Amino acid sequence: MTKPSNPHQVAVHIDGTQYSHPAGTITSAQIRRIPNPDIPLEKQIWLDIDDAQDRLLAEDARFELTGGEHFYSEVPAVTLTIDRAAYEVHARKMTGAELRVVPSPDVAADRDLWMDVPDARDRKIQDEDVIALTDKMRFFTAPGRINPGAAQSGVER
Repeated sequence: MTKPSNPHQVAVHIDGTQYSHPAGTITSAQIRRIPNPDIPLEKQIWLDIDDAQDRLLAEDARFELTGGEHFYSEVPAVTLTIDRAAYEVHARKMTGAELRVVPSPDVAADRDLWMDVPDARDRKIQDEDVIALTDKMRFFTAPGRINPGAAQSGVER
């Protein structure tokens, strides 16, 4: 990792590579021209935001570079497993609500969504939780409310 040579230069990261660029206001079109080769017009440019949903930058958007920003133009597919079925998504982060609609049909409202955490306690995912996705993450669903002792249909006592 190299530091910018000019004090008015800042470090920005695009698709995993660090570049030095003058600080100040920049457009998405200018961001496209920082790497060599340029980012093609058919690819979208995203701002990676820690612990929140990433932001798609409109082509005419103006952005203030202060240093340390991370941009990306391509999201590789990530394979997730939900209730033992594999799904490919093209996102780096999703909310619990977005994860619930990945399967078809969607995860039912009366079921909770859980993230399988290897060698640790599994984590219940709320709709507003933002999950940083990695390949081969596993999720499962379970009844949202368990009523012990309730009679089940078709079961004799």
